[in-house]
Amino acid sequence: MSHNWVPLDIPLEQHPNYPLIMYLSRQFLIDPIIGHYLYLHGFNNEEKLKRFLEPNIVEDLHDPFLMNDMKKAVIRIIKAIKQKEKILIFGDYDCDGITSTSLLYLALKQFKGEVTYRLPLRSEGYGLSAHAMKQVDTDISLVITVDNGTSSHEAMMVAKEKGIDVIVTDHHEILGPYPNCYAFINPKRHDNKYPFTSLSGAGVALKMVQALYLAAKRKFDVEFHSYLELATLGTIADLMPIIDENRVICSLGLRKMNNEPHPVFKRIFEKSFVKVVDSSTIGFTLGPILNSSGRIGDPNIAVDILTKAEIKEAQIDSLIHLNTKRKELTNQQFILAENQIKQRQLYNDKVIVVFDDFHNGIIGIVAAKITEMYKKPSIVISTTGIGSARSVNGSGFSIINVINNSSELLKKYGGHQAAAGLSITPEEKQIHQFRTAILQAAENEVFNRPPLTYIRKMEIQNFYEDLFDSITYLEPYGINIPKPLFYSDSKRNPSTSVFGTNSEHMKLTYRKNEAIAFNKGSLSHLISRNRPVHALYSTFCNKKKNFLIHSLKVE
Repeated sequence: MSHNWVPLDIPLEQHPNYPLIMYLSRQFLIDPIIGHYLYLHGFNNEEKLKRFLEPNIVEDLHDPFLMNDMKKAVIRIIKAIKQKEKILIFGDYDCDGITSTSLLYLALKQFKGEVTYRLPLRSEGYGLSAHAMKQVDTDISLVITVDNGTSSHEAMMVAKEKGIDVIVTDHHEILGPYPNCYAFINPKRHDNKYPFTSLSGAGVALKMVQALYLAAKRKFDVEFHSYLELATLGTIADLMPIIDENRVICSLGLRKMNNEPHPVFKRIFEKSFVKVVDSSTIGFTLGPILNSSGRIGDPNIAVDILTKAEIKEAQIDSLIHLNTKRKELTNQQFILAENQIKQRQLYNDKVIVVFDDFHNGIIGIVAAKITEMYKKPSIVISTTGIGSARSVNGSGFSIINVINNSSELLKKYGGHQAAAGLSITPEEKQIHQFRTAILQAAENEVFNRPPLTYIRKMEIQNFYEDLFDSITYLEPYGINIPKPLFYSDSKRNPSTSVFGTNSEHMKLTYRKNEAIAFNKGSLSHLISRNRPVHALYSTFCNKKKNFLIHSLKVE
């Protein structure tokens, strides 16, 4: 068995609090194995479990006015609405930016606001720039940023010159002074009074909408579910921890998506043959489809589709087609990166830095794929000087820290521990200096290779339906509470078949249960030779008796 596969805890039956775990599991009608899993994640009494499994929109969301500057911002927005001022929402081109823009736009329209929106194309760069602010129409008197604005200092100077008030709503790390704006709403403010700091950009926008409803004395729990759907998509797509308020937002948002989805989401689910929506559906289907418009297209079109009353089939088809094109481009670009890594033996570096003719819209995905393959932080820089970085989840390695230590070589940068973006002069000498500085900074950064942990040893063919149902009941999963893994060392080898354009994927059949192993097709011939097969797996797609192989070892 691979050395980094380790049990999460001692077996349930040997646990010193076995009676309590069994009691709590019965109270909430979940399988004891899942009760054990939740107990290990700190849900060790009835109150915590109730809040986790049965979130309530009224009781479990924090008071939005605890957020610094929220009251000031809401008063300004209400004034703008009453005086028929023209409001511009300035978003970001990723899924979180698209959903937060759509969410706030729909809410302000509900309040009869005269509101428009603008999201930059990826070629224009991230955030509200001075150039973008100069282009703002002269009749706009209030700009509200969503999912950006924390580091837009030059844009704030232009806004003041033009007499425009700016309300910044953001969730990114604050690496410099606060923006000089009318109101600055960010749960990561150093003087923060808000009890939860890990909201997405869409989550922060949702809190602003909640505050507007409270100020207007309107019952937000009646109308809020359409906003929750958008906030759920932004939160999961942006890899936010699914705890505290994010858990409430995403649990109720998923419920809405399954029972009465947004018309656009409904058509995408139908066209993608999605029967049950879970966190994987958002992470691997819905999120990428929305994201593709910002990566290789125009994100404003995605907002237009999400906010218009009339749904046009051709628009949805074009979004799905764009994502197909994005997948093909990603595969080509990853091969380009992999060739450079192998030729230059960059896999020996603590941080893998590659520089080549990459598409700016794909560099983030390529960085994520490099990190996934080599289990190391990575930075991918295009020949335009735009870069995207990813760290290894659970490693404790902060990619923004090492970039911050190389800041004198950069034009612009920002992000958080797990992901970041940057801009640099795209010359070989400058890139070489940057790589050297990054590797030096990496020496001082903690990196703990995270083990793959499983909750229980169980052969795939013995997996039972009640356990499957309990795992589904815990949705949504996220980086802090991932879907539980199980370890199988089946004595009877599964039958296999390969699929995919190049037979790169494999299906394994364990009696009546099927498991999918993506990018493991090359191991098929080894399994057919009757070698012992070890697998780490989880449930997959909410289909009964269907599983996903996360790691596979053939002796």
